[in-house]
Amino acid sequence: MRAKRFLLMSVALGSSLAAIGCATTATSTLPQPEQPVVRDAEGHPTGSAPETKSAARDGGAAPAAEPAAASGSSRDSVTPASREVTPDRTRREVVPVRVREIREQMDEEYQAGLEAYQAGRFDEAKEHFDRAVDLVITSDINLDEQPALKRAYDEIVRNIADMDADLYSRESEPEAQENRSPLDELKDITTHLPPEEAEKERDKIEKMAGKISYDLPIVLHPKVLQYVEAFQTRLRDEFEPGLQRSGLYLPMIKKVFREEGLPEDLAYMAHQESAFKTNAYSRARARGMWQFMSFTGRRYGLKIDLWVDERGDFEKATHAAAAYLKDLYARYNDWYLAMAAYNAGEGKIDRACARARTHDFWALTKTRYIRPETKYYVPAILASILIDKSPEDYGFRVEISDELTWDTVTLDRATDLQVIADATGATLERIRLLNPELRGLVTPPNAASYTVRVPEGSKKDLLAALENMPDDQRVSWTLHEVRSGETFQVIARQHRVQTRALLDANPRYAGRRLRRGQVLNVPLAKGSPEVALARASEDPTFESGERVVHRVRRGETLASIARDYRTTIANLKRWNSLNGSLIQPGQKLVAYYGERGNGPREAQPAAVSVAGGRIEYQVQAGDTLDSVARKFSASLDDLCRWNGLTPDSVVRPGDTLHIGEAGGQTGVGGPEALRKGSGNSAIRHRVRRGDTLMKIAQMYDVTVRQVRAWNGLRSSVIYPGQVLTIRGR
Repeated sequence: MRAKRFLLMSVALGSSLAAIGCATTATSTLPQPEQPVVRDAEGHPTGSAPETKSAARDGGAAPAAEPAAASGSSRDSVTPASREVTPDRTRREVVPVRVREIREQMDEEYQAGLEAYQAGRFDEAKEHFDRAVDLVITSDINLDEQPALKRAYDEIVRNIADMDADLYSRESEPEAQENRSPLDELKDITTHLPPEEAEKERDKIEKMAGKISYDLPIVLHPKVLQYVEAFQTRLRDEFEPGLQRSGLYLPMIKKVFREEGLPEDLAYMAHQESAFKTNAYSRARARGMWQFMSFTGRRYGLKIDLWVDERGDFEKATHAAAAYLKDLYARYNDWYLAMAAYNAGEGKIDRACARARTHDFWALTKTRYIRPETKYYVPAILASILIDKSPEDYGFRVEISDELTWDTVTLDRATDLQVIADATGATLERIRLLNPELRGLVTPPNAASYTVRVPEGSKKDLLAALENMPDDQRVSWTLHEVRSGETFQVIARQHRVQTRALLDANPRYAGRRLRRGQVLNVPLAKGSPEVALARASEDPTFESGERVVHRVRRGETLASIARDYRTTIANLKRWNSLNGSLIQPGQKLVAYYGERGNGPREAQPAAVSVAGGRIEYQVQAGDTLDSVARKFSASLDDLCRWNGLTPDSVVRPGDTLHIGEAGGQTGVGGPEALRKGSGNSAIRHRVRRGDTLMKIAQMYDVTVRQVRAWNGLRSSVIYPGQVLTIRGR
């Protein structure tokens, strides 16, 4: 608990400390590729390349360095050029009401997440953090036009990212050893070479590096040399496959970085991030070639849902990585700090710079303010750049894979990957290699169209094969995301398939306990692909305990209906006064979703209704006049005046209290009664912290479906401050 409190204090102090240290407002103009800039441990240019303006800036005419005691030995470090820009505090920003509301709601969700995190309720914390991020992502606000909101949003995302690893480390381990990220194994490397041999290696590397053009400053720090030696020897088996695989993606990555104005040598970061594996997965739950955490990935436009995880899409993730690196360089004006922040998060690097009082990465490595992994991360990348750009010079005789090429086809319906493979004459593995963002064996049915990659030259074959293909031949799979406590047997019953068939479809999970969040391929029951896909692709329709009226369809039984609503046959019989199990098509049945025990015996009376243009509130157990006034954001004096009471009056459960003046608007900040021209009444309910659609629906004696329909909600996610319309019954 002490560690958690310290983390929360660090999060709260992050922006203040950053103002002392290295949270600079630097220009976002990026350096263009330059002539070779290779430096020794003292920061002096080495090799035969001519010295450029960049070389003079980074090694010679740099701004005054920090004191030696703070920044470390000058032999092992290069002091970056960094400028502090004093903000103009005389200007005031005009904040639109919509932006202010989003900011307040985002802050509320974030604070609720912090409270849950501190209390150890990590799943609840994640939900609040997701909502805080989604509020901004799904709004129609252009962050570039609202700098104050953008700063607050970026700060929250950075703070969440600081806690991300701790939250997700409680989830499942990587699914397979071969998919592990190299970051999980990144560790300190101590050279076994005696000093004389080490110096010879340095001289040899300097000569080789001097023949190559680099657009990043390369410092031959002792730690970099140690990683070069380790990749050639002890870590060769881990390093070599990434070198071979790099040919598939490097041309594409360099092209994207070049178009974005980034140094192309940053492309080699992917070797240490993922060994160029699109399915790489770390213990901290970072995923894909560029190892995005979920919050950061979504921040940079990557979609993550049941059907796709675009952190695995090598094109989209590369564009996201380029955008993130541009932002980091604009923040630090130093590529080493930008790379360190890519690994650790901006919050940690900001605080490290502030505490160490230095902007020098090599000086930070001598402190305890950054994690060992981050200290080794940058040297490992620099070593990768040296080797990857000239592997033969370092003893690597591997056959580099050819560049990956493809055509694209836009599909208007969900389609099995095996169908695509058969039509294009490719293997299923090849189709999955080209479309690594797909989480299962079918394209997303929840999208109006989806663009897939197919082998180059096979586009026409696929379109011809699909032209007259029936749907029951086009789709034979759906997906299921595992919930807590679910087993293969439970999931098989839900989807009405044999357990053996489900196991055969997911051999990597056979014999292992399923964990929440894992995605399983599920064979569709024959003859019902549309129904099964639609059911799987919809957002959850019901909340736990929600009252549902179900119209019986042909072929349904009490058992199948009980499965659909996650309840029991006994409950269905009791709720509907059934003596036997016979039901008829068209018959209406009441069910309470998710009730496995006795469940509710009867519908609870609504706590709120509208009469005469104002709200009538049914007093609940534990209510007082003061608590009711707070519930509706009214004053105690007004509540007493509306009901002819005094502040000392006692109210009892079942009593009726009026909210607002008779025949008019309430004027309170909670629910408001509005008179419509048709004579029908409606209520505007302002969502409070802790509210759910289920609670609100029960308060007004309506269903969650109705609330969602009245307010155009696609899911059950609501936010404090949001105003919902409740129609009269």
